Amino acid sequence: MVFYLRKDWLALRFTLVTGLFFLYGTLIHNSLRELDDPYIWRYVVWAFNDIAWMALIAYWAIKDKVYLWQSVIGQLVVISAPILQLFRLVDRHLWDLSYSTMLYKTLLPLINIGTVVVCYLPLLYLFMRKNRSLKS
Repeated sequence: MVFYLRKDWLALRFTLVTGLFFLYGTLIHNSLRELDDPYIWRYVVWAFNDIAWMALIAYWAIKDKVYLWQSVIGQLVVISAPILQLFRLVDRHLWDLSYSTMLYKTLLPLINIGTVVVCYLPLLYLFMRKNRSLKS
């Protein structure tokens, strides 16, 4: 809403697409858990979802539809999520171990929180710039 009122279309587009990907994940979460009895496909779907988000954000950054710096930071935050998803898949099914359990339960929420924080970095940048100009 703030980006819309400020007419910051690049930040608004980044935030909206991120919100849509989070909404999509929320909508398919329960049905994916019901259909995925062997606990294999959910990790592939989540990894693909993260990679698709990264690809879309990168493409839009190249086309000047989102801020390049915001795209780069967002991708640096999210890059560990598909790696973690695929590591979890291998850890649970090929190795039959549980090394990834604590890592998965700790890092994934932090990655999601970090992604939401990246959505609001343009506001932080604006406040810092205004604060700097007030001090001058």
